[in-house]
Amino acid sequence: MTATALTAGALVGVAGICCRRGVDHARSARVRRRFGAAHVGPARPRWLPAPPAWLAAALTDAAVPLDPDRAWSMWLAAVAVGAAAGVAVGGLVLAVLAAAVAAFAPVLLLRSGRGRSEARLEAGLPGALEAVARGLRSGASLRQAVTEAASTTPGILGDELATVAADAAHGASLVTALEAMAVRCPLPGVGLAVTALCLGAETGGAQARAVDGVAATLRERLAVAGEVRALSAQTRASMIVIALAPLAFSAFASATDHRTSTFLFRTPVGLGCVVAGVGLDAAGACWMRRLSRVVA
Repeated sequence: MTATALTAGALVGVAGICCRRGVDHARSARVRRRFGAAHVGPARPRWLPAPPAWLAAALTDAAVPLDPDRAWSMWLAAVAVGAAAGVAVGGLVLAVLAAAVAAFAPVLLLRSGRGRSEARLEAGLPGALEAVARGLRSGASLRQAVTEAASTTPGILGDELATVAADAAHGASLVTALEAMAVRCPLPGVGLAVTALCLGAETGGAQARAVDGVAATLRERLAVAGEVRALSAQTRASMIVIALAPLAFSAFASATDHRTSTFLFRTPVGLGCVVAGVGLDAAGACWMRRLSRVVA
């Protein structure tokens, strides 16, 4: 019992250090952003392993507002806390299982959030195009209208429009800058919007009406996609509940009855039941996720 308590205490201490390092790094990053390029403190503790190379791209794709170093520190802290809780409740086997869950859960969350950044970009396209059309109606040129829309459009789309305006201001043609944006963001909605703007820049004519038409088309597409997601929301909620209910019940039963935890995590038959149950639960979750994706 003493060894278990010491192990749990050590793991909790490691988790606390990781969390503290993450908070210090976030504070240092805010100071660096406030004072420009000045370097304040180390970017990452030397003793902490470097985050994987794919983490930054995955966080951006899932629209998670965390820098890779802070997310990595929180991830390691969650693994340490899970291992400490497992040692305290069910011994070494439960500690390994809890640490594995804490290690793989962020991966599943990032995978489930794939494409969220692109979806937000496409969702902002109709508003940005309508802002361009308003600028054109007020007498501005297409380049000026794009610049004004960039200043009023939040998020990644606003940054992309600002890049287009900056490229055009530094000598590149507006068509070239817009086509570069389409290459950086290879999405159907972005391609349609860029085509409409390039056509207006090259041929002139009733640019505001054409841009408004494209914005209306994109808004209708988003409405249809939202309706499909709403119709499949019940299926996805059922999938999550069915997949998590056995795990939640097992955790509750193990925490409230030591006989259950002893059988499940300290006997060969119990360990076999845990492995089989987790495997079947994961297979069922993947199957239901595939079915819900077909419905969607």
